[in-house]
Amino acid sequence: MKASEAPVFGDNDWNAYRARVAAALTDVEADMQQRSYGLNTEGLTAEVAARLQLLINTPEDFQVLEALVKALRHIAREAVRATREDHGGQFALLLT
Repeated sequence: MKASEAPVFGDNDWNAYRARVAAALTDVEADMQQRSYGLNTEGLTAEVAARLQLLINTPEDFQVLEALVKALRHIAREAVRATREDHGGQFALLLT
């Protein structure tokens, strides 16, 4: 999907899209913390776009996704912190 086609606030599937972005961002934050790397907002936005397979065609597309990443970053960091606290620093590995 192109980033310009992504749901916006008020669309019926906005909450699902926001949840997908938050989940991808949480994964990126966890990966970066485990590797002791840091990414700025631009790097996080690019990683999230890659994980969600969003095509970024214009600077405006990037800016819209970047704004959402900025808004959700504290939620992702809290999710990583809570997971580490709940699991003694380990993430659950689900085998099916």
